[in-house]
Amino acid sequence: MAVTLVLTFFIGLPFLRAIAYAVIMATVFHPLYRYLLKKTRTPNRAALVSALIIFLLIVLPVAFLLNIAAIQAAAIAHSIAARSAVEGGFVPFLVHLADKPIAFLGRFVDVSSFNPQEQISENARSFGVKLLPTAASWVANIFGVVANTILALIACYFLLRDSERILHKLGEMLPVSDEHANRLIATVKNTIVANVQGVFAVGAAQGLATGIALFAVGVSPAVLLGIVAALCSIVPLVGTGLVWGPAAIYLIATGHLLKGVILLGIGAGGIAMLDNIIRPLVVSTRMQANGLVLMLSMLGGVQAFGFLGLFVGPTVIALIVAVGTMLAEEVKESRSQEASVSS
Repeated sequence: MAVTLVLTFFIGLPFLRAIAYAVIMATVFHPLYRYLLKKTRTPNRAALVSALIIFLLIVLPVAFLLNIAAIQAAAIAHSIAARSAVEGGFVPFLVHLADKPIAFLGRFVDVSSFNPQEQISENARSFGVKLLPTAASWVANIFGVVANTILALIACYFLLRDSERILHKLGEMLPVSDEHANRLIATVKNTIVANVQGVFAVGAAQGLATGIALFAVGVSPAVLLGIVAALCSIVPLVGTGLVWGPAAIYLIATGHLLKGVILLGIGAGGIAMLDNIIRPLVVSTRMQANGLVLMLSMLGGVQAFGFLGLFVGPTVIALIVAVGTMLAEEVKESRSQEASVSS
């Protein structure tokens, strides 16, 4: 059994991330599947319709997000190229942009030994050398994301269709009583649902904040970009920076240095921090755990597993709390039985 389990782990290792996302989607959309099952009375049909709805609600918006991001990046690149052509090239254009900030710093520190053209040229060459393998890696990751998305949808279909049998077998395999097994399964389910609610809450808050910030500095269309920022909030590490970051670069590139710097400050110091505040608050309403512990579990989970860590970290903490509670109950019950026997 040990050998076969080890071999099975290595066989399934490339697909663990896709299966984990499938489990999350199947858990969240299980009530929808149950509703469709009552209407269709056919597990296959109900699971298929549920998978199609998941595709429409998740995959299509993400594709729209990537398309908007590509359009924005192309527009910014075109604007920078046009401005750099006027300045006589890309490096002179960057040197011209750096003139005012360097002159401002020169009031406080000695910058006479700093040669902006030499530094920018050297960094541009270094960046170009590193960009090619990075771009190739991004292309490979895109194909991997597409393949994992298809696999996750297929796995979600089977998980929904066979959900009752899977939960029954899982309860039998857990080395605890039926009551405790049901509590553990319910804990995982509630944690996953709470984290999904946290994702939507963070997306709404960051999208609204981004739209207001962009409107304040005169970037349009602020409403559309705010919606895009809400979708971008699910991306690990960068998040809404995919929206306000390029917008700030665009402002700086078009000569609005102060507005660009202000937008960068609001984005990095305000909008990005909303994730660490709102998500633990939302998740803690359905979990019996300290808000600080939840925040640390999410941050640690993201570092270890990427976006998937937002679900893995809190789930592990919730299971630890649940198992600890059940263990305490078992110890208390055992002691009470011993006391009754001795009396």
